Amino acid sequence: MTSPSHPHLVWIRHDRALVGRGPSQSFDPGTGPLRYERALVALRKSGKQIAMASFTFDPTETGSVIEMPEDLVETAAGEIPAFDFFPLHGRVVSDGAEAWRSGVHAAQESIEANLVEKVVVSRQVDIEFDSEVPINGVIDRLQTTEPDCYTFHVKGLVGASPELLVSLQDGQISSVALAGTAPDMESLASNKMDREHALSSSSVEHGISPHTTSLDVQQRTVLKFGEINHLATGFAGPAVTGTTVMDVLCSLHPTAAVSGKPADTSMKVIRDIEPRSRGRYAGPVGWFNVDGEGEFAIALRCGLITNRKATLYAGGGIVLGSDVDSEFAETELKLRPMLQALGLK
Repeated sequence: MTSPSHPHLVWIRHDRALVGRGPSQSFDPGTGPLRYERALVALRKSGKQIAMASFTFDPTETGSVIEMPEDLVETAAGEIPAFDFFPLHGRVVSDGAEAWRSGVHAAQESIEANLVEKVVVSRQVDIEFDSEVPINGVIDRLQTTEPDCYTFHVKGLVGASPELLVSLQDGQISSVALAGTAPDMESLASNKMDREHALSSSSVEHGISPHTTSLDVQQRTVLKFGEINHLATGFAGPAVTGTTVMDVLCSLHPTAAVSGKPADTSMKVIRDIEPRSRGRYAGPVGWFNVDGEGEFAIALRCGLITNRKATLYAGGGIVLGSDVDSEFAETELKLRPMLQALGLK
């Protein structure tokens, strides 16, 4: 699975890829807002020029991964060797539905009590296989089915995220707020979708504004990734001199797209209602270099794969008026890319 011909670190966007091979220096930068700065300091001390990272969703939790491999190079995506994906036989041992529904009801109670405006509730699905999962085969399939997403693999966390959290390159910052998800355009036209997207969009604007000299907020549009449609608002602007991508991450994460609003209160609600840690799901994942540039997506449409086991993740924003059955259908839709990549229905 990690033979010399296949990378153990992957970041792919369209036709370009960043791949890592060989021994890697790996460490956890710890917790709190300084974890991003500690990651950049460690890279600058290492003698390496570039690293990949996957941070935990909850900044108070350990388990973030910074990887500085012997060889991390940019290449054409088509130059990554294809992987022969053999048939996998797997079964769902826990679909996470009962815990998720309980969490949604608790979130609705918090919203009705005016404690929060929005809470994102996640669902975890556990799968066991008869043989070891070929991670590079999963990556190949995700590239085929989700070509417009950010395909990634960092220490077992594999996925294809549609959502750019932040890019800082050549002095320019950009980000995209995605919230409001449906299989068709008609389902996106509702007050509930409008409200959910507005909360997420405002949180991104609030987080990114201090780091730009001027901010261009693009007109809201609809983006389609695979079979899934999203309401989307893009942001772009020149970076304030001296700003690093880690500075922006510290201000942005978690956005209302993955936690809720207000951020602090929604995080407390999530800790109370979700029976299991999200780990690195819905946390920042991407790359950064010694100059403080980088590109990070939110770790969505992903799963944690370990030998013969996989845990898949999906979530949805709960606001006033959210319907439990519709929200459950949304998690099913979001689970589909990883299920297909694993050869499952």
